[in-house]
Amino acid sequence: MSTLNDILNGKRERLPDWELVASFVAVCRRHAESTGLPPGSLGTLEQWQVRWRAARNEPARPRVSGSYDPYTTAPDEAERRTTRTVARLVRLAGDGDPDAACRLAIIDLLTGKVAEARYWVHAAARRGHPDARALAAHPRPVELAAGLSFAYGEACEQAGPAKRDIARFYYRLAAGQGHPAAAERLRVLRAVPFGKPLPTRAVGD
Repeated sequence: MSTLNDILNGKRERLPDWELVASFVAVCRRHAESTGLPPGSLGTLEQWQVRWRAARNEPARPRVSGSYDPYTTAPDEAERRTTRTVARLVRLAGDGDPDAACRLAIIDLLTGKVAEARYWVHAAARRGHPDARALAAHPRPVELAAGLSFAYGEACEQAGPAKRDIARFYYRLAAGQGHPAAAERLRVLRAVPFGKPLPTRAVGD
């Protein structure tokens, strides 16, 4: 899944969902207000939604909506859910939630976005989050982040099928850094259409 950094650097061709755009604009406006910059220069949510709809070739609507357009394929649905998860984390972290900030730090660490990760680690550690403090002090923070991402994946998987796509997201991040248990969970959760897990292969198959 593409992250905010991919979008901002033009590495993602597909237009992000409206909720991610709205969350990002809201965080930028709050940061501008807290640092004495004029938030009006960033534009309002209504103005950004007009631009977003123009990019999608959709007619403008008078009110801002945080809803998603339904996608028809399973991969699109999985990306929609994980994009919405990151958007929610951005919104919560911008409101001062240390757990959301720590999760964003972990996502950024595992995708090589060191500067962004450092920012979120500092934000979460300053509010007393134990995992963020551990990341800040760890000699190999990426290794610790992979373990934490695996734990998030397990928690999502245990929450039921509705969280399975988010579990895969966290497992994929951890597996990308060589976490063996995460790679194994991804193999077990390898999906066919409609998200049904494939049966585990018998020994000797």
